Amino acid sequence: MNSSTSPSGLLARGEEIQAFAERLLSCQVIAVDAEMDSFYSYQTKLCLIQISTAHEDVLIDPLAPVDLSPLRAVFEHPGIVKILHAADNDVPYLVERVGGRVGPVFDTHVAARLLGLPRAGLGGLLTDFLGLEVDKTFQRADWRLRPLPQAQFDYAQGDTRYLIQIWKILDQMLKEQGLEEEAWAAFGRTNQSPPQPRKFNPHAFLQLPETRKLSLHHKARLRDLFRWRDDKAREQDDAVFRVLPDGLIVPLCLFEGGPDELRAHFRHHTIQRNAAELCRLLADAANEPFLANSVPAPEPFLRGRQMERYEKLRHWRNRTADALGIESDRVFTNRSLKALVLAQPQSRDELANIEGMEDWRLAKFGEALWSEHQRLTAR
Repeated sequence: MNSSTSPSGLLARGEEIQAFAERLLSCQVIAVDAEMDSFYSYQTKLCLIQISTAHEDVLIDPLAPVDLSPLRAVFEHPGIVKILHAADNDVPYLVERVGGRVGPVFDTHVAARLLGLPRAGLGGLLTDFLGLEVDKTFQRADWRLRPLPQAQFDYAQGDTRYLIQIWKILDQMLKEQGLEEEAWAAFGRTNQSPPQPRKFNPHAFLQLPETRKLSLHHKARLRDLFRWRDDKAREQDDAVFRVLPDGLIVPLCLFEGGPDELRAHFRHHTIQRNAAELCRLLADAANEPFLANSVPAPEPFLRGRQMERYEKLRHWRNRTADALGIESDRVFTNRSLKALVLAQPQSRDELANIEGMEDWRLAKFGEALWSEHQRLTAR
């Protein structure tokens, strides 16, 4: 760790970030990870950025009021490969906090899946390739804590310390198996859009399996409980499931009785603290009855013959993948097959313009897909 870091061990001052970014610009490859607080907060926040080079492991504090824009030149530099594991989980939050984009990205999770490795998780790769056992104690730790406990500090450094070694092994395996082009096409699909803020879905309660068995009266109660829980979580800046887990929502909407009975029946801390308010909510639900026609109907995506052609293309894709011993998405994704059915291309050039039809994919499977498409549309 550089001697100029803050007392906490995290880089949290402008001059520290600038100096570190300048050092990174001389690297050809860096390992990057991020820790968020989705387990503890209503809106997910970026709590920690970990970056390792061949010479140092550094933790950056994005919760500090500090300008992180010097990192943008590093994250966007075309000559610096950024190694991440399951990059889609981290890149959107890095983009949101730092700005710009992150690339080129080498995703060790994606690479391991393309190679068909038995274990594609970071822990499995560390064990299988480097003989390291990963301590999973802090996977759901509270990364908002400051100062960061030493045990969490050490754990976070370990998330990137060995990624460069893993990258070297996976990169060589991709080259040996002729999967480089496919891999870099997959890496290029890393989500670069900042995360969307959490929005309350007033119809989310309908997705619970038990909902369809409820009376209209109890559905109204369930609707209001979902709304109340979300308001409480937003107010407390806490994760919704921590305020009140889904498993208690339906039993709560069926409850009959007063606050004392409610506290005796449910031991959860939220119910204990808000028993009187919850009883009033349950009693008042009848004032706004549940109306089935108030729920927006989902827009159909494929209908009739379109759905039939899609299913047949999907079965063809699955048979092709099984014959090659690879995952079906590596042939064509469901999204691409749906796009094909909707677009109804009239030529190979039009086929190439459909979403997800990368050059390597068309080179391997395009001719067979075009033949299958023609066969199905001719019927």
